[in-house]
Amino acid sequence: MKKILARLFTLYAAILFILTFLFFLPLFLLSAQNEKWHNLALRLDYIWARIYFPLIFLKVKFDIRFDLIKNRQYILCANHFSYLDIPAIARIPIYTKFIGKSSIASVPLFGYMFRKIHIPVNRSNAKSRGRSILQARKALEMGYGLSFFPEGGIKTRNPPQMTPFQDGAFKLAIEKQIPIIPVVFHDNHKIQPDEPEFNILPGKMRIVLHSPILPATREEAEIHLLKKKVFDIIQSDLNSNQDFI
Repeated sequence: MKKILARLFTLYAAILFILTFLFFLPLFLLSAQNEKWHNLALRLDYIWARIYFPLIFLKVKFDIRFDLIKNRQYILCANHFSYLDIPAIARIPIYTKFIGKSSIASVPLFGYMFRKIHIPVNRSNAKSRGRSILQARKALEMGYGLSFFPEGGIKTRNPPQMTPFQDGAFKLAIEKQIPIIPVVFHDNHKIQPDEPEFNILPGKMRIVLHSPILPATREEAEIHLLKKKVFDIIQSDLNSNQDFI
């Protein structure tokens, strides 16, 4: 019975995903046509998430541990245990371009928007990785923020233990001297587990935004130090799993 209810709720969530996406589609298509208009698309992502999550009975609770500066550039680095993390990035009140798996680009309509607005990468292909770094660098130079899952995908088999981070986000942060915000998704892997059968359940989505970390130097050695610092902050928070109001 529990499986049947989960499947029915997942179908309900999928239908609403499609309907709400189609509602915004004309504006998405318009804003996708020019890189200078992509900020509108990122704002639409946020508005869509504000509407969609309540409709599927997902309560979002934020713990933001600093004062957000409007229009400040940030690089978000988050743990990644669930496909739900991708729309959850859109719910954060910081507008960023998302670096994600190139396979997302194959999804009809949604994939087109992802290719035009965000940054696809095939991490098993060196040429694709290089191209994505160039796109990410260009996005930063145009004033956009970025979001990374620095584990490089859903790698762990033992959440909340993360796998080691890759260097990309930290290289860019050091090169462009842009602060990194460690982001913690506490519950997404419980709401939508990484299992062969895709199911989603109603629940509470707790999101922690830690204070921004500005790279101390432009030296290459800073990559390892910054990567370790961000990893330790996120992993420590995941391990504590404390609730918040």
